Amino acid sequence: MGEAFKEIIEPLSGRVIIATFASNIARIQQVLDAAATFDRRVAVIGRSMEQNFRIAAELGYLTHGPDQMVAKDRIGDVPDGKIVIATTGSQGEPMSGLARMANRDHRFVEIETGDTVILSASPIPGNEEYVARTIDNLFKAGANVIYHAIRHAHVSGHASQEELKLMLNLVRPKYFIPMHGEFRMLVHHGRLAVDTGVAAENVFIIENGLPIEFWADGSARRGQPVPAGYLFVDGLSVGEVGEFVLRDRRALANDGMFMIVVTVDKQTGTVIGTPEIITRGFVHGNEEDPIIEEAVRRIREAVDQPGDRISEIALLKSQIKDGVSRFLYEQTKRRPMVFPVVVEV
Repeated sequence: MGEAFKEIIEPLSGRVIIATFASNIARIQQVLDAAATFDRRVAVIGRSMEQNFRIAAELGYLTHGPDQMVAKDRIGDVPDGKIVIATTGSQGEPMSGLARMANRDHRFVEIETGDTVILSASPIPGNEEYVARTIDNLFKAGANVIYHAIRHAHVSGHASQEELKLMLNLVRPKYFIPMHGEFRMLVHHGRLAVDTGVAAENVFIIENGLPIEFWADGSARRGQPVPAGYLFVDGLSVGEVGEFVLRDRRALANDGMFMIVVTVDKQTGTVIGTPEIITRGFVHGNEEDPIIEEAVRRIREAVDQPGDRISEIALLKSQIKDGVSRFLYEQTKRRPMVFPVVVEV
């Protein structure tokens, strides 16, 4: 990686911005070394990157020249061809340093024509859309971007099989619990442990929320599952938003809402006036729209049942909702959330 950085940076005359994982201290050292080779100063941007850099430097894990570092608020004082910026945001995180730069929302760095951005990371599964969006925004801002599909500027920090075997042989564990990664990775890691001598019954492949209990006699076993998973933060509430609320929000986002306000005579149960329809995210609430006209007719049918006066409001709402929902799906193949409101006068 050190040589790859040098090969990329050597012919460049503009600013170089390198995005990588803040926890990859060895990679940050390679950025420092490559910058020093071409007499470039280095600025560090991103809360986690700055914090990790400071701690690693204090502990002696990072070394650099006495005048090599430049404060982020002094980046503009350094000529473009004499600076390298190390930043967070290699996974396209919306609030990260790189994403803010790409969106021209960063306090200290604004992407300019001539800048070169190196993404020294591969997209974590699930982050591909965020990464692609950030890359596109960087190109729109005038930068040249070197990413995983163009040129290798990243080497995985995860151990390979032979390295895992070496660790297992050095530690010689009695029990082994593979951690981190997709489930298939845990299974393969467990098989490596068996290959190095760990008893198959002592390898526990578990998911979040399944504890392993170790007993006084040295034995271990799976315990009872405990609640685990995402904790949703919604405004000031933490953990109060459940799956039902999320389901309704997804439905509203995908298909919109269809509100029906019907005024009925309390004595006779007949409709007074024309039902009012309010839509959001579905179709325009234009009364001349054929769908709206037919929906109004269906609503009247639901209320004016021949020979049957519906006095129970809850039943009337249910009948309106079912009839309109069925009609809207027939016409549009969409299922907006239907909210009937019945007003008695």
